[in-house]
Amino acid sequence: MRNILFIILALAGLYSCAKPEGFVIKGQIKGKESGEIKLMKYADGKWIAEDSAKIDKGSFVLKGKTALPELRLISMGPQTVIAQFFAENGSITVNANIDSLAKTEVKGSKSNDEFSVLTKEIQNIAKETQGLQQRYNDAMQSGNEDGMKKAQIDYEAMMGNQKVYAKNFIREHPKSSVSPLVALMQFAQDITAHDIDTLVAFLDPSIRTSVYVSELKKLADKMRVTDVGAVAPDFTLNTPEGTPLTLSSLRGKIVLVDFWASWCVPCRKENPNVVAAYAKYKDKGFDILGVSLDREKGAWVKAIADDQLTWHHVSDLKFWQNEAAVKYGVQQIPLSLLLDKDGKIIAKNLRGEELAKKLAQLMP
Repeated sequence: MRNILFIILALAGLYSCAKPEGFVIKGQIKGKESGEIKLMKYADGKWIAEDSAKIDKGSFVLKGKTALPELRLISMGPQTVIAQFFAENGSITVNANIDSLAKTEVKGSKSNDEFSVLTKEIQNIAKETQGLQQRYNDAMQSGNEDGMKKAQIDYEAMMGNQKVYAKNFIREHPKSSVSPLVALMQFAQDITAHDIDTLVAFLDPSIRTSVYVSELKKLADKMRVTDVGAVAPDFTLNTPEGTPLTLSSLRGKIVLVDFWASWCVPCRKENPNVVAAYAKYKDKGFDILGVSLDREKGAWVKAIADDQLTWHHVSDLKFWQNEAAVKYGVQQIPLSLLLDKDGKIIAKNLRGEELAKKLAQLMP
């Protein structure tokens, strides 16, 4: 009898130490007595409901499951996000106040502790960059070119600091599922397919099945399509006048394919450099195809006129789902590709004087 009891206790100990199969979220929302709440996960390019629950006197319980820690949202609708956090199997508590949702506390997930430290630092940097963007806009409206240049230099330095912080985070957390998401958020457009392969190899094998690692690999495959030396994928989109224009119809010229949008501050900052390059080399066989990720035609057309962008322009007004942007794996803008006369990619993301210097080599 004694041996049997020992075995039962030993088995109970094993089961109690077993890795939980899912997670349970117990939450409290001060100031919200009733209503419905949803747990959202990202899948197939959109946010879908993983679970839902009724709010009872401010309390709710949600359940889910994940093989590795993944990002989740708790919301009461598209405009009301209670929390954005990294969920991992186990017990998680959420404490929120309906009047200050930005201060929602999530406990019980080590990955989310790491994610919180990261997001707070990124948010602090973002606040400073917003101030720099306002400085640039104010200087532009008043015609203060010196002020515009200083604001742009400070902005680029701040964005550089953000990327350095992100790189250090990844270096210090190779076993964290947060790291591949950071890579997607911060470096998706600034690194090559080879860089992504190197990053994935650096990450601990325990997280290589993460959905974010899978997304990195997919991105690398897309980037290989637009690597220097590859022929740029063809596409056809409409001009502002509604006329279809195909990229390959511009063969025979050196072509800059420029992904941008009226709402993109860095794009608008770069436009004067592109305008100057076009004015200097358009009669020597240089052409530009601007691909806008705008949603509103009026804003798109106005930006073209305001910035004096007198080259070809196309868009389907589908924002980030722009047909060409999806085909090219565009994750952030501005993004540009320089093509030779046969449509082969010879350079990527040339900015400022870099574009002028390259064109001077190609068309002396």
